[in-house]
Amino acid sequence: MAFILILFLGCRHSPDVPVSPIFTFDKDVASITLNNCATAGCHDKPNDERRPLVTYADVMHYVKAGKPYDSKLFKSMIKLSGNRMPPQGLLTDQQIKSVYIWILQGAREN
Repeated sequence: MAFILILFLGCRHSPDVPVSPIFTFDKDVASITLNNCATAGCHDKPNDERRPLVTYADVMHYVKAGKPYDSKLFKSMIKLSGNRMPPQGLLTDQQIKSVYIWILQGAREN
């Protein structure tokens, strides 16, 4: 995990965008946000100012397509302390990588 974070945090140049496979919200990211973010006590309360991270539109509120390091969703996943998300456990390296590549490729819906 530390290696991936160092890799992501250390590379601030324009990364090469992988052309294959194509990552999409429906195929690669929805299950990550549904199982880790849209859970009881997190982004699920009706009167919460935070959007529930259930739909593509909800998630895109926290994403800047093509720019993972400008995306609140990705930055909150790679924080080393503070308001790291999700708060009740770490995402796997593969989950973080999937979100990173998805945003880098333009954050496609499906």
